[in-house]
Amino acid sequence: MAGRNTYDIDPIQREILEHRAARRQMLREEYLKQSLNPYRMMANQGGALDDISINRYTAMRATFTHFSRPTVKNSLWSAVFFVLPFVIGIWTTKVHRDKKENAIRTGQVSYHDRDYKFK
Repeated sequence: MAGRNTYDIDPIQREILEHRAARRQMLREEYLKQSLNPYRMMANQGGALDDISINRYTAMRATFTHFSRPTVKNSLWSAVFFVLPFVIGIWTTKVHRDKKENAIRTGQVSYHDRDYKFK
């Protein structure tokens, strides 16, 4: 158990920790008992084991959109991580190309030094 030698937790939290540790240990033993059974194939119980935690995780990922709702914070995060880098990339590319084109059009770059030219 994680809080066995911890003395600064209240009895309720300690009971919760002990209950979770006991449940984890019980589920671990059941999984090992099923997965390490040498007679599983003979009893027609072969194939993948039915792991409850993996089923719960899969169901949570499948129904995530049913329980999530759009908020201002979610919108700002999506703007910061997806929209803003795209806009900054486009803007820097445009500024760079405009400077390059202006230098070529005003004659500051000779024809020999240009990157793209007719040969």
